Amino acid sequence: MKMFTPSTRPTKGSPTTNRAGTKSTGGDRPGVREFPMASGPPVSLQKKLEAAERPTPINNITFSDDGTFLACGLANKSALVLKMPGLTKPLSVTGHNAAVTSVSWSKEGRWLLTASDDKTASVWSTGQSEPILTFSSTNHNFAVDKDDGKLAAKENRPFPHPVRHAQFYYMDKFVLLTCGSAISMFKFHLDPTKDDIKRYQTKSHYKLVKTLTMEKTQQITALSAVNGFYSYIVLCAGSNKSMEVFDMNVARSVRTIPDAHTRPVHAICQNKGSAYVSHPSSAYDLFLTSALTDGIKLWDLRTNRCVRRYEGHLNRAYPCGLAMSPCARFIATGAEDKSAYIYDVRESGPLHKLTGHTDVVSDVAFNPLTPQLVTSSVDGKLHSYVENR
Repeated sequence: MKMFTPSTRPTKGSPTTNRAGTKSTGGDRPGVREFPMASGPPVSLQKKLEAAERPTPINNITFSDDGTFLACGLANKSALVLKMPGLTKPLSVTGHNAAVTSVSWSKEGRWLLTASDDKTASVWSTGQSEPILTFSSTNHNFAVDKDDGKLAAKENRPFPHPVRHAQFYYMDKFVLLTCGSAISMFKFHLDPTKDDIKRYQTKSHYKLVKTLTMEKTQQITALSAVNGFYSYIVLCAGSNKSMEVFDMNVARSVRTIPDAHTRPVHAICQNKGSAYVSHPSSAYDLFLTSALTDGIKLWDLRTNRCVRRYEGHLNRAYPCGLAMSPCARFIATGAEDKSAYIYDVRESGPLHKLTGHTDVVSDVAFNPLTPQLVTSSVDGKLHSYVENR
């Protein structure tokens, strides 16, 4: 299997302007902002920030594609949006009734998608206090006629389990949600306008396209798919320690990796690159997995094999996140010894240990535009690191 050749940039000669105010083109031209491929790992502490007034676990952090915003999913039922590069002007997104388990940006960074243990997922605009669209039922959110209401309600039940993972997919054409052992792919339409009198009525809607199920597993523990270019491949891990590769073009599982780790995989990280870098197509076939007590593994999608293992960080009880840098040279992971670790992709031992947190480092994220790493902790703190100069 091959991921196919991605097109992460516009065609040569047609520059576009992103939200960061920089231009990107398909060619290497003077004045064009690009990620510095030869830069070193971000190990110099730049700033510390507390995400909430009271210590609360940060479950997930992620950058928008242009590096302008950082989103954080918190255990206090909210999400936080911060302006980069200095983690300024925090905006709180509230509306869920349970912990926010994952956060995901749309391609242009206009929409934020949150998943929650309250069995829903919501799409937000950074300038509005209410969700534009909420995924709460298994099929759609269309109104039904009274005559067919009972039958429609039976077929369109609420999600039976917490929505643990949610992300935009296929260049924002779809949304992927995981609930229990199922992956659901939805087509959606967003309309931010609302009637001032009937504020509860929304013109945004969604409809189920396909549901796929991981066999012989009770719960999907990790999900990864590329939204930065057109990709048919979706990677999933289950509570039975296996991983599956789904081809969404044919809507079926095309490969299974049994016993990928000795424990269930809690994080999958693909090399998604960045709009500011160019890689050979073969680089996008690499992905990382992490499991408790079993370290990190680097896999090649073409050979279905683990090609390298990374060990040395403490991860025995808490599912710590991991990330790959846009240049694909470094790997970052959280750890339970109140530190974050950076690995060189070519070496199995840690390259740097970043200390200073006061609790378990729950997640890590690389800035897609500049050599910057942000780490989060279980006690609700964020640390920003930049390249040491």
